[in-house]
Amino acid sequence: MTEGKKKIIFIVNPKAGISPKSKVVIELLAGNIIPSSRFIPEVVFTERAGHATEIAKDAIARGFDIVVASGGDGTVNEVACAMVNTGIPMGILPAGSGNGLARCLGISMSYALALRTIIRGNTKLMDVATVNDMLYTSIAGIGFDAHVAQKFSETFIRGMLSYLQIILKEFSAYKPLTYKLTIDGKSMEKHALMIIFANSNQFGFNTRIAPDAKVDDGLLDICVFKKMPVSQLLNVGYHMMRGTSAKSGYAEYFRGKEITIENAADSLMNIDGEPIVVDQPIKIGVKPLALCVIVP
Repeated sequence: MTEGKKKIIFIVNPKAGISPKSKVVIELLAGNIIPSSRFIPEVVFTERAGHATEIAKDAIARGFDIVVASGGDGTVNEVACAMVNTGIPMGILPAGSGNGLARCLGISMSYALALRTIIRGNTKLMDVATVNDMLYTSIAGIGFDAHVAQKFSETFIRGMLSYLQIILKEFSAYKPLTYKLTIDGKSMEKHALMIIFANSNQFGFNTRIAPDAKVDDGLLDICVFKKMPVSQLLNVGYHMMRGTSAKSGYAEYFRGKEITIENAADSLMNIDGEPIVVDQPIKIGVKPLALCVIVP
């Protein structure tokens, strides 16, 4: 008997994170963490970039009540692309390397606890952001951040250790650039190592690059980092983990709704962990309260 039961689909990226976790999803579902008396579950595995968006759109068309993204921030991004302005709740099973949005929302890194959050079904509306009309839910960045994302995408080794190794290897040779930055009509030039446009408060790994950012305030936090001496890398990293980057002496913060950034030499951006070359001028904006997410 299916009357009154909610249809829930799990869109699983089997390649996400430090180790494959798709088997864990199946085991937990089979173990009745998702009660069969209340839900009709379906599990689908992604096969290529962009596939999660296609699956989510199909699930919406087929009348699913809940759509769950199981993967990292890139998978969450793809699913969210189909969910914006539908009002259908999106759940998150964090299975990526950094899991920035899940951590920001307070979702547990434990699959069992995250599944129980989804079962309880508490929801909130959150903002999403756009880069030249490409959606992102958490973080976009230009400069060294995007350079590291590009290098990370080329390695088979996942996790924070891999990120740190890339940062240490690439940092000394990377040269800061000058960007023309316009925030809500106010223009400035910034010679920067990187500029981050934060909807959520962190990259992932609890690295709180924008500690005051809120996902439901209709604003983006803009973090401008100037290059620091190699001897200060650990100090700045410590401040990022503590959420006190402004105290490092190398970061300044702005806040706004409509941002334009220009630099002819740099069109590579990190968009929710994925390196993407974008057209200039780069226009960044906010869609307030456009995504319904399941939270603890």
